[in-house]
Amino acid sequence: MEAAATVCSQILSLDAASSTDSYIADLQKAMLDATPDCIKVLSAEGNLLTMNRAGCLALNVPQDSRFGMPWLSLLPADVHADGKSALTKAALGETVRFLGNSASSSGPVYWDNLLTPLIDSQGKVLSILCVSRDVTEKVQLERELGEALNREKLIAREMHHRIKNIFAVISGLILISEKEANSGPSANQVIQILRAKIKALSRASDVVFIKKNNSTEAEGLTDLVDVSRAVLRPYGERCLVDGEQILVAQGRVSVFALLLHELATNSVKYGALSKDSGNVAISWALNNHTVLFSWLEKGGPKISTEPECRGFGTEMVNRTVQSLKGRIDRKWDEEGLSVNIRFPHIKE
Repeated sequence: MEAAATVCSQILSLDAASSTDSYIADLQKAMLDATPDCIKVLSAEGNLLTMNRAGCLALNVPQDSRFGMPWLSLLPADVHADGKSALTKAALGETVRFLGNSASSSGPVYWDNLLTPLIDSQGKVLSILCVSRDVTEKVQLERELGEALNREKLIAREMHHRIKNIFAVISGLILISEKEANSGPSANQVIQILRAKIKALSRASDVVFIKKNNSTEAEGLTDLVDVSRAVLRPYGERCLVDGEQILVAQGRVSVFALLLHELATNSVKYGALSKDSGNVAISWALNNHTVLFSWLEKGGPKISTEPECRGFGTEMVNRTVQSLKGRIDRKWDEEGLSVNIRFPHIKE
């Protein structure tokens, strides 16, 4: 980029005698028009003095234009601030660059703009050479890499969150199993009860992370009652499911199952399911193509105020509701957390 600017400066700085020769002038223009870079010469005040063919095409300026218009007026509004700052520095004799953009029929185009002051022997800035190079592919690649890195970080956080949840859920199931065994005729049944609950948890995970074998096949419909009972089966009668039959497509079943799984896991760690006396009432209804879902906890730790800090589990619930195109409202009553969620009923 800097080398291209140097060459252009040399072409434009031919002496006055040579510049009057039409052949030399035509040669200059041909050389500048041959490059895909946008070459512009600006006055120190920022007015456009001349521009090569690529620049005219990029800025939608006729090639036979007399120019003279403010250069910044040709740029998108969102880069005016950066362009003005670069122009001010270049007018003071500093070489500067900034990233700009323009619109095209195929999408945004990103430009690496290098402003080089053309200075006379007394150190006065005569004009400013601006070389703009299309770096769209590079910018898009950098952004894709950044997005991929962010996804990897999110996946790592989610994996860490799920591993911690495994221990929390198993610990909660041990306590629930001990309570059920102690209330029965034989206290020695705790291992069998725990084993059954872990198997139920395994079956529930199949529902949560279910995947279609063939994305081109028509998706079947599943009742939310069946999904809820499968996911909440490890918690036995402590999770009471009461909802009308609502059939949804397989793609939304896994999302709804994940939502129940996260709510139950958070309850095991912090809410009603963390106490022997706690229970959860789950219900839903369909109202004008909208599912109204309720999660109501009772008998858990007393709640005095809304938690100041929300963990990754809460973030997971929020993201899951968002993927359902829904809205979530939480209320921290003294007796326990209540969650109300609204999301559109989609069967396709």
